[in-house]
Amino acid sequence: MVTVVSAALLVGGCAKEGETKTVVVTQSTEPVQNDMISSIKSQAKPLKTIDPMQPFDDLQPLKNMIGDARYVGLGESTHGSSEIFTMKFRLVKYLVTELGFTNFGMEEDWGSGLKLNEYIQTGKGNPREFLNLLYPTDEIVAMLEWMKEYNADPSNKRKIQFIGLDLKSLDQGVYRQVTDYVKKHYPDMLAEVELSYKELRLSTGSLQDYMKLSPEVRERFKVNAEKVVRLLEEKTKQADKEADATELIWVKGTAMAIRNFTTMLIPEDYPSMIKLHEQYLADHAVWAGVALDGKTMVWGHNIHVAKGIIDKQLYPDGSGNFLKKRLGDQYIVMGSTTSEGDFTLYSEYRPDGTGKLGTEKIPQDVNSSNYMLGKVSPEMFLLDARRLEGPAKQWVGEKRPLLSLGGQLIPNAPVYFDASLLEQFDILFHIRKTSPSHMK
Repeated sequence: MVTVVSAALLVGGCAKEGETKTVVVTQSTEPVQNDMISSIKSQAKPLKTIDPMQPFDDLQPLKNMIGDARYVGLGESTHGSSEIFTMKFRLVKYLVTELGFTNFGMEEDWGSGLKLNEYIQTGKGNPREFLNLLYPTDEIVAMLEWMKEYNADPSNKRKIQFIGLDLKSLDQGVYRQVTDYVKKHYPDMLAEVELSYKELRLSTGSLQDYMKLSPEVRERFKVNAEKVVRLLEEKTKQADKEADATELIWVKGTAMAIRNFTTMLIPEDYPSMIKLHEQYLADHAVWAGVALDGKTMVWGHNIHVAKGIIDKQLYPDGSGNFLKKRLGDQYIVMGSTTSEGDFTLYSEYRPDGTGKLGTEKIPQDVNSSNYMLGKVSPEMFLLDARRLEGPAKQWVGEKRPLLSLGGQLIPNAPVYFDASLLEQFDILFHIRKTSPSHMK
């Protein structure tokens, strides 16, 4: 159980290595394929560049595609593609400056999110040190530096807020966020809060170690975490709504995240645990939209943000699926696809979060959606899967192999999953050839 959970939660995206399918496209299918390519091409919106510093005229179709939605999922088909990360940075900048999005939720731990939020508000710390696994890339750090500059500009009245949506671990800073606030504002309940967290805070630095605790201990930790949430709710009912309002919002959110971590790891069976994991990713995104009162971006792997289920075995539930069911048209999913190139991954991975980095070529499958999209010209484009006509409309609704590459390749398992693009995404951006992300 611990090994399976580690693979799923710590390596995200759940990509697996297998034999690349090689299927010959016969002469009789070529006219059909050419009609399909023409149909997609005629309805695709070309992208001129991935450069976030360039004008947004080619992104203007997104205004109608996204409409009034207050939550937008931004997917990635790998955790290690430079052009995808850079394009997502450009999309974030567009959503912030053109459509008024202010909350940025990422597939990062809650504690890392607190540090990264402080960085983009104050400039304190090194963002590369706060990012985990395959996210400390030049491309993502550049985006965080832009966020910091945006927030520092006094003409931007609404500041970007960074939220770590994930719960792979809880560091000591998470607990200090709560206890420091209680010590300052409600010293009479400090002893009870510190007692509730005393043993728990020593056990959440490693998901693997936490899962080795007995069911009785994990249940006790959950009860203690719930107690703190309840104490904060009771104590702050009469609190001044204006004084320290933002600080209190974050403290309550952090106590919620601690409770969610302890609750997520109560089940003994993998499907129940992973369902809670994905549910809490979604809950944290909704929390941001409501508590921080703003439009919310959800950055993660396609497998997390998709409105459907891509890998039914390793991820039988997805946070995007929860968000779509809960929010309906208020949640729009923008997935990413690529057809060829190379990507960064762990060639060796250890449960303590360390490992050797490497690069691999993107596997090919000529029956896949990725392969077909790679035949479309231009090489980069947007496609609204909901509003297609002709052969393209039927094509996006049909299930065919879809590439999903995560942080590590697991031997003898597929990297392509039968999925309909329309069932997974509302919009997609395609970049034909991608290269490895840059990590130092």
